[in-house]
Amino acid sequence: MKKNYEEMLDEATKWFILMRADEVSDERAEKFCAWVEQSDDHLTAYIDIGGFWDKLPLDQELTLEQKQDNIVPFKSPPIQKPSEVKTSWYSSRNFHSIAASIAALFVVGYFYSGSLSMDYYSTEIGEITDIVLADGSHLVMNTNSEISVDMQDDKRIVYLTRGEVFFEIAKDKSRPFYVETDGGLVKVLGTKFNIRDRGNHSDITVIEGLVSVTDHARFEETNSISLPEYKLTKDQKFILGDENSENKIQIVKSSQAVSWRMRQLIYNGQTFKELITDLNRYYKKQIKIGDLDLNNIKVIATVKIKDQETTLKALAKSYNITIEHVSGDVIYLYSQKK
Repeated sequence: MKKNYEEMLDEATKWFILMRADEVSDERAEKFCAWVEQSDDHLTAYIDIGGFWDKLPLDQELTLEQKQDNIVPFKSPPIQKPSEVKTSWYSSRNFHSIAASIAALFVVGYFYSGSLSMDYYSTEIGEITDIVLADGSHLVMNTNSEISVDMQDDKRIVYLTRGEVFFEIAKDKSRPFYVETDGGLVKVLGTKFNIRDRGNHSDITVIEGLVSVTDHARFEETNSISLPEYKLTKDQKFILGDENSENKIQIVKSSQAVSWRMRQLIYNGQTFKELITDLNRYYKKQIKIGDLDLNNIKVIATVKIKDQETTLKALAKSYNITIEHVSGDVIYLYSQKK
Protein backbone atom coordinates (compact mmCIF):
# COMPACT_ATOMS: atom_id res chain seq x y z
CA MET A 1 0.00 0.00 0.00
CA LYS A 2 1.38 3.37 -1.02
CA LYS A 3 2.03 5.71 1.86
CA ASN A 4 0.37 9.12 1.90
CA TYR A 5 2.43 12.21 2.51
CA GLU A 6 1.28 12.56 6.14
CA GLU A 7 2.72 9.11 6.87
CA MET A 8 5.97 10.11 5.19
CA LEU A 9 6.11 13.25 7.33
CA ASP A 10 5.65 11.11 10.46
CA GLU A 11 8.56 8.91 9.39
CA ALA A 12 10.63 11.98 8.53
CA THR A 13 9.95 13.42 11.98
CA LYS A 14 11.27 10.24 13.60
CA TRP A 15 14.38 10.43 11.44
CA PHE A 16 14.73 14.10 12.37
CA ILE A 17 14.98 13.11 16.02
CA LEU A 18 17.24 10.10 15.44
CA MET A 19 19.75 11.99 13.32
CA ARG A 20 20.04 14.81 15.88
CA ALA A 21 21.84 12.53 18.34
CA ASP A 22 25.37 13.54 19.33
CA GLU A 23 26.63 10.18 18.10
CA VAL A 24 25.10 8.43 15.11
CA SER A 25 26.35 4.95 14.29
CA ASP A 26 27.26 3.93 10.74
CA GLU A 27 24.39 1.45 10.86
CA ARG A 28 21.86 4.17 11.65
CA ALA A 29 23.30 6.48 8.98
CA GLU A 30 23.08 3.71 6.38
CA LYS A 31 19.46 2.99 7.32
CA PHE A 32 18.69 6.67 6.99
CA CYS A 33 20.26 6.76 3.55
CA ALA A 34 18.36 3.65 2.50
CA TRP A 35 15.10 5.26 3.63
CA VAL A 36 15.85 8.46 1.71
CA GLU A 37 16.75 6.54 -1.43
CA GLN A 38 13.47 4.61 -1.38
CA SER A 39 11.57 7.63 -2.72
CA ASP A 40 12.07 11.24 -3.71
CA ASP A 41 9.08 11.98 -1.49
CA HIS A 42 11.05 10.72 1.53
CA LEU A 43 13.77 13.27 0.85
CA THR A 44 11.23 16.05 0.36
CA ALA A 45 9.43 15.09 3.58
CA TYR A 46 12.69 15.17 5.53
CA ILE A 47 13.53 18.61 4.17
CA ASP A 48 10.00 19.78 4.97
CA ILE A 49 10.21 18.90 8.65
CA GLY A 50 13.51 20.74 8.91
CA GLY A 51 15.76 17.88 9.91
CA PHE A 52 18.41 18.69 7.35
CA TRP A 53 19.37 22.07 8.76
CA ASP A 54 20.66 20.64 12.04
CA LYS A 55 23.15 18.45 10.20
CA LEU A 56 24.39 20.69 7.36
CA PRO A 57 27.55 22.68 8.22
CA LEU A 58 26.31 26.14 7.24
CA ASP A 59 28.77 28.97 6.67
CA GLN A 60 26.34 31.55 7.97
CA GLU A 61 25.81 32.13 11.68
CA LEU A 62 22.47 31.24 13.16
CA THR A 63 20.62 33.99 14.97
CA LEU A 64 19.39 32.82 18.37
CA GLU A 65 16.39 34.95 19.29
CA GLN A 66 16.01 35.57 23.01
CA LYS A 67 12.51 36.40 24.29
CA GLN A 68 12.72 37.84 27.77
CA ASP A 69 9.19 39.22 28.15
CA ASN A 70 7.29 35.93 28.55
CA ILE A 71 9.10 34.60 31.63
CA VAL A 72 7.49 34.71 35.06
CA PRO A 73 10.06 33.59 37.68
CA PHE A 74 9.21 32.08 41.06
CA LYS A 75 12.16 33.84 42.63
CA SER A 76 14.70 35.51 40.39
CA PRO A 77 14.53 35.73 36.58
CA PRO A 78 16.18 32.81 34.80
CA ILE A 79 19.45 33.45 33.07
CA GLN A 80 19.01 32.81 29.37
CA LYS A 81 21.98 30.88 28.04
CA PRO A 82 21.99 30.22 24.31
CA SER A 83 23.35 26.72 23.75
CA GLU A 84 25.94 26.14 21.09
CA VAL A 85 24.46 25.01 17.79
CA LYS A 86 25.91 21.59 17.12
CA THR A 87 26.52 20.52 13.55
CA SER A 88 27.99 17.34 12.21
CA TRP A 89 28.35 15.50 8.93
CA TYR A 90 28.40 11.72 9.03
CA SER A 91 31.14 9.61 7.51
CA SER A 92 28.98 6.89 6.04
CA ARG A 93 29.75 6.60 2.31
CA ASN A 94 26.04 6.16 1.60
CA PHE A 95 25.31 9.38 3.44
CA HIS A 96 27.84 11.23 1.31
CA SER A 97 26.38 9.72 -1.84
CA ILE A 98 23.08 11.55 -1.31
CA ALA A 99 24.56 14.79 0.02
CA ALA A 100 24.35 16.44 -3.38
CA SER A 101 20.70 15.49 -3.73
CA ILE A 102 19.89 17.02 -0.35
CA ALA A 103 21.88 20.15 -1.10
CA ALA A 104 19.89 20.62 -4.29
CA LEU A 105 16.79 21.19 -2.13
CA PHE A 106 18.56 23.58 0.24
CA VAL A 107 16.83 26.75 -0.89
CA VAL A 108 13.40 25.10 -1.09
CA GLY A 109 13.74 23.68 2.40
CA TYR A 110 14.94 26.95 3.86
CA PHE A 111 11.88 28.90 2.84
CA TYR A 112 9.47 26.05 3.55
CA SER A 113 10.64 25.01 7.00
CA GLY A 114 10.69 28.53 8.42
CA SER A 115 13.11 30.30 10.72
CA LEU A 116 16.46 28.81 11.61
CA SER A 117 16.37 30.47 15.03
CA MET A 118 15.10 29.03 18.29
CA ASP A 119 14.43 30.38 21.75
CA TYR A 120 16.57 29.00 24.58
CA TYR A 121 15.64 28.89 28.26
CA SER A 122 17.48 27.56 31.31
CA THR A 123 17.22 27.50 35.10
CA GLU A 124 19.93 27.59 37.72
CA ILE A 125 20.36 24.96 40.44
CA GLY A 126 17.48 25.33 42.89
CA GLU A 127 15.45 27.59 40.60
CA ILE A 128 11.90 26.87 39.37
CA THR A 129 10.57 29.10 36.60
CA ASP A 130 7.33 29.58 34.64
CA ILE A 131 7.38 30.20 30.88
CA VAL A 132 4.52 31.08 28.54
CA LEU A 133 5.27 30.26 24.90
CA ALA A 134 4.07 32.29 21.93
CA ASP A 135 1.23 29.81 21.28
CA GLY A 136 -0.07 30.13 24.85
CA SER A 137 1.42 26.87 26.10
CA HIS A 138 2.52 26.97 29.75
CA LEU A 139 5.80 25.37 30.82
CA VAL A 140 7.30 25.12 34.30
CA MET A 141 11.02 24.38 34.37
CA ASN A 142 12.47 22.61 37.39
CA THR A 143 15.94 23.04 38.85
CA ASN A 144 18.98 22.99 36.51
CA SER A 145 16.96 22.50 33.32
CA GLU A 146 17.49 23.62 29.74
CA ILE A 147 15.25 23.63 26.67
CA SER A 148 15.14 25.09 23.19
CA VAL A 149 11.86 25.98 21.48
CA ASP A 150 11.17 25.95 17.75
CA MET A 151 7.73 27.36 16.84
CA GLN A 152 6.93 26.76 13.17
CA ASP A 153 3.87 27.26 10.99
CA ASP A 154 2.98 23.56 10.90
CA LYS A 155 4.47 22.21 14.12
CA ARG A 156 5.84 23.14 17.53
CA ILE A 157 8.99 21.47 18.88
CA VAL A 158 10.69 21.62 22.28
CA TYR A 159 14.10 20.01 22.77
CA LEU A 160 14.75 19.04 26.38
CA THR A 161 18.51 19.19 26.86
CA ARG A 162 18.54 18.47 30.58
CA GLY A 163 16.43 18.61 33.70
CA GLU A 164 12.66 18.42 34.14
CA VAL A 165 9.71 20.31 32.68
CA PHE A 166 5.96 20.36 33.24
CA PHE A 167 3.99 21.01 30.04
CA GLU A 168 0.47 22.40 29.64
CA ILE A 169 0.01 22.52 25.88
CA ALA A 170 -2.35 24.93 24.14
CA LYS A 171 -4.56 23.00 21.69
CA ASP A 172 -3.86 23.55 18.00
CA LYS A 173 -4.79 20.66 15.70
CA SER A 174 -3.05 22.31 12.77
CA ARG A 175 0.28 22.38 14.65
CA PRO A 176 1.11 19.23 16.60
CA PHE A 177 3.44 19.68 19.56
CA TYR A 178 6.57 17.51 19.81
CA VAL A 179 9.07 17.12 22.63
CA GLU A 180 12.42 15.56 21.81
CA THR A 181 14.04 14.04 24.87
CA ASP A 182 16.70 11.47 25.65
CA GLY A 183 15.48 8.16 24.29
CA GLY A 184 12.48 9.19 22.23
CA LEU A 185 9.79 11.48 20.98
CA VAL A 186 6.59 12.74 22.62
CA LYS A 187 3.71 13.99 20.46
CA VAL A 188 0.65 15.86 21.76
CA LEU A 189 -2.15 18.13 20.58
CA GLY A 190 -3.27 19.51 23.93
CA THR A 191 -2.63 18.01 27.35
CA LYS A 192 -0.66 18.22 30.60
CA PHE A 193 2.37 16.05 31.23
CA ASN A 194 5.76 15.97 32.95
CA ILE A 195 9.13 14.94 31.51
CA ARG A 196 12.23 14.28 33.59
CA ASP A 197 15.52 13.70 31.83
CA ARG A 198 17.69 11.16 33.68
CA GLY A 199 20.81 11.33 31.54
CA ASN A 200 20.40 8.34 29.25
CA HIS A 201 16.62 8.01 29.42
CA SER A 202 13.54 10.03 30.32
CA ASP A 203 10.39 9.57 32.39
CA ILE A 204 7.10 10.73 30.83
CA THR A 205 4.10 11.10 33.16
CA VAL A 206 0.68 12.24 31.96
CA ILE A 207 -1.42 14.44 34.25
CA GLU A 208 -4.30 15.11 31.84
CA GLY A 209 -5.23 14.26 28.25
CA LEU A 210 -3.46 11.93 25.83
CA VAL A 211 0.10 11.73 24.49
CA SER A 212 1.87 9.31 22.21
CA VAL A 213 5.49 8.29 22.78
CA THR A 214 7.97 6.61 20.47
CA ASP A 215 10.97 4.90 22.08
CA HIS A 216 14.14 5.06 19.99
CA ALA A 217 16.32 3.03 22.36
CA ARG A 218 15.78 -0.14 20.35
CA PHE A 219 16.17 1.44 16.94
CA GLU A 220 19.33 -0.50 16.15
CA GLU A 221 17.45 -3.78 16.72
CA THR A 222 15.05 -3.12 13.84
CA ASN A 223 15.43 -2.84 10.11
CA SER A 224 12.98 0.02 9.76
CA ILE A 225 11.84 3.09 11.66
CA SER A 226 8.32 1.76 12.11
CA LEU A 227 8.74 1.74 15.85
CA PRO A 228 5.66 1.15 18.01
CA GLU A 229 3.90 4.15 19.48
CA TYR A 230 2.44 3.96 22.98
CA LYS A 231 -0.59 6.00 24.01
CA LEU A 232 -0.54 7.40 27.54
CA THR A 233 -3.46 8.86 29.50
CA LYS A 234 -3.86 10.32 32.98
CA ASP A 235 -1.82 8.67 35.75
CA GLN A 236 0.31 6.69 33.31
CA LYS A 237 4.08 6.77 33.01
CA PHE A 238 6.53 5.55 30.38
CA ILE A 239 10.32 5.35 30.44
CA LEU A 240 11.87 6.35 27.11
CA GLY A 241 15.33 5.23 26.08
CA ASP A 242 16.18 2.69 28.78
CA GLU A 243 17.69 -0.26 26.90
CA ASN A 244 17.71 -2.36 30.05
CA SER A 245 14.00 -2.17 30.77
CA GLU A 246 10.96 -3.47 28.95
CA ASN A 247 8.69 -1.05 27.12
CA LYS A 248 5.75 -0.93 29.49
CA ILE A 249 3.14 1.60 30.56
CA GLN A 250 3.14 2.06 34.34
CA ILE A 251 0.24 3.18 36.54
CA VAL A 252 1.29 6.00 38.88
CA LYS A 253 -0.07 8.91 40.89
CA SER A 254 0.71 11.77 38.56
CA SER A 255 0.28 14.31 41.36
CA GLN A 256 3.47 12.96 42.93
CA ALA A 257 5.41 13.48 39.71
CA VAL A 258 4.64 17.20 39.70
CA SER A 259 4.74 17.88 43.44
CA TRP A 260 8.06 19.65 42.83
CA ARG A 261 6.05 22.58 41.43
CA MET A 262 5.03 23.28 45.04
CA ARG A 263 8.64 22.70 46.15
CA GLN A 264 7.75 19.34 47.64
CA LEU A 265 8.96 15.80 46.93
CA ILE A 266 6.58 12.94 47.73
CA TYR A 267 7.80 9.41 48.44
CA ASN A 268 5.76 6.27 48.91
CA GLY A 269 8.21 3.43 49.36
CA GLN A 270 11.19 4.73 47.38
CA THR A 271 14.66 4.30 48.86
CA PHE A 272 16.57 6.84 50.91
CA LYS A 273 19.21 6.78 48.19
CA GLU A 274 16.62 7.94 45.63
CA LEU A 275 15.57 10.73 47.97
CA ILE A 276 19.13 12.00 48.32
CA THR A 277 19.65 11.78 44.54
CA ASP A 278 16.60 13.99 44.10
CA LEU A 279 17.68 16.49 46.74
CA ASN A 280 21.10 16.88 45.14
CA ARG A 281 19.42 18.37 42.09
CA TYR A 282 18.41 21.41 44.15
CA TYR A 283 21.63 22.25 45.98
CA LYS A 284 25.14 23.12 44.88
CA LYS A 285 26.64 21.51 48.00
CA GLN A 286 26.31 17.77 47.37
CA ILE A 287 24.96 15.31 49.94
CA LYS A 288 26.59 11.89 50.25
CA ILE A 289 25.48 8.85 52.26
CA GLY A 290 28.21 7.73 54.63
CA ASP A 291 26.51 4.52 55.84
CA LEU A 292 25.52 1.99 53.19
CA ASP A 293 22.70 0.80 55.45
CA LEU A 294 20.92 4.09 54.85
CA ASN A 295 20.69 3.50 51.09
CA ASN A 296 17.83 1.02 51.15
CA ILE A 297 15.65 2.52 53.87
CA LYS A 298 12.10 2.81 52.50
CA VAL A 299 10.82 6.36 52.62
CA ILE A 300 7.17 7.32 53.06
CA ALA A 301 7.19 11.07 53.45
CA THR A 302 6.66 14.50 51.95
CA VAL A 303 9.94 16.38 51.90
CA LYS A 304 9.77 20.16 51.60
CA ILE A 305 12.50 21.74 49.51
CA LYS A 306 13.74 24.61 51.62
CA ASP A 307 17.26 25.84 52.26
CA GLN A 308 19.62 22.86 52.46
CA GLU A 309 20.35 23.06 56.16
CA THR A 310 16.67 23.17 57.14
CA THR A 311 15.83 20.25 54.83
CA LEU A 312 18.68 18.14 56.20
CA LYS A 313 17.75 18.84 59.81
CA ALA A 314 14.21 17.61 59.10
CA LEU A 315 15.63 14.39 57.59
CA ALA A 316 18.04 13.94 60.49
CA LYS A 317 15.20 14.17 63.00
CA SER A 318 12.98 11.72 61.10
CA TYR A 319 15.62 9.09 60.36
CA ASN A 320 18.09 9.42 63.27
CA ILE A 321 20.84 10.77 61.07
CA THR A 322 23.99 12.68 61.92
CA ILE A 323 25.01 15.47 59.52
CA GLU A 324 28.72 16.02 58.97
CA HIS A 325 30.07 18.91 56.88
CA VAL A 326 33.25 17.37 55.52
CA SER A 327 34.25 20.26 53.27
CA GLY A 328 32.86 23.43 51.78
CA ASP A 329 30.92 21.59 49.09
CA VAL A 330 30.28 18.07 50.49
CA ILE A 331 27.98 16.90 53.30
CA TYR A 332 27.94 13.34 54.65
CA LEU A 333 25.03 11.62 56.38
CA TYR A 334 25.60 8.87 58.96
CA SER A 335 23.36 6.76 61.13
CA GLN A 336 23.36 7.90 64.75
CA LYS A 337 25.23 5.53 67.02
CA LYS A 338 22.97 3.67 69.40
